Amino acid sequence: MFRLDADFEGSVDLYIPGGTSAGSERLTLTAGQIGPQEEEFFGQSQCHWLAAAMSCMTGWDLVGVKLRYPDRGWTAVHTAVITPDGAVLDIYGRHHSLDAFAEWYRKLTVLDVAVRRMPREELFHGHLTSTDPSLIDDPLWWTRTSSDRGMTAVYQHYARLVLTKAGHQVPEHCRPAAKPAANEKRTPPPTSSTTTTTTGGTPAMSSIDEIRAVLASSNEQAEGVLAALAQASQTTTEIQGRLHQVAAASSQAPVHEAMGLYAQITENVSQLMGLVSAARSAVESYAANL
Repeated sequence: MFRLDADFEGSVDLYIPGGTSAGSERLTLTAGQIGPQEEEFFGQSQCHWLAAAMSCMTGWDLVGVKLRYPDRGWTAVHTAVITPDGAVLDIYGRHHSLDAFAEWYRKLTVLDVAVRRMPREELFHGHLTSTDPSLIDDPLWWTRTSSDRGMTAVYQHYARLVLTKAGHQVPEHCRPAAKPAANEKRTPPPTSSTTTTTTGGTPAMSSIDEIRAVLASSNEQAEGVLAALAQASQTTTEIQGRLHQVAAASSQAPVHEAMGLYAQITENVSQLMGLVSAARSAVESYAANL
């Protein structure tokens, strides 16, 4: 399973060859905030990358936006994600429905607007066909298109920021690792290279290398558990999205009850992923002090 836990702090100065659609070639993004420069970068230049990052973190479908220009007809201009309850999220915030999103875009541009929900594979296929066909089947294509590996951290940072500002939780495997406080005391390493045990029926291990091998093996198994939970989370989120489509046209209580139950399942799975990740971190910390 891939982890999306890269992050950045402070600010980053960016050069955009050819400029954004607003004409800016240089922008400065500041971690933790969404202001005019962040909106221009992710709204008028790198919306595909932000939407792809959010979709990878959540499993949500995408929304493609086309505008009809007088001189060139219908043109794809923007990408966002759609939540299980039908809201649309992008760098500009939360729009409560597809229709509201289209109307907002119509007022912003004074042009005819077409919005369509679609799986991420379908939406990005055309983009990647014309840029790098080798990435068409790669869900992490957005992490591989820049020679500056630091950009991946930028995309992930703002994907989390948009999600949390809209009230959504970021899955455990997509959260940046917590940094120890400057005054945090680390447990001193053992002074002996051997260990014994006086309880249980498991033979004592006689070397640091043996202990580390067992710890590494346990964390490999934990990765498998996290992968299974991540798949379960994505699947239940997709089920919620499908049920929402039915519920929008039905007042029957059972389908709304099912949506609530699946939402609870998704939350429970996220909590389980947090517990597994915490256990992995504890094992890693112990191994580092051996």
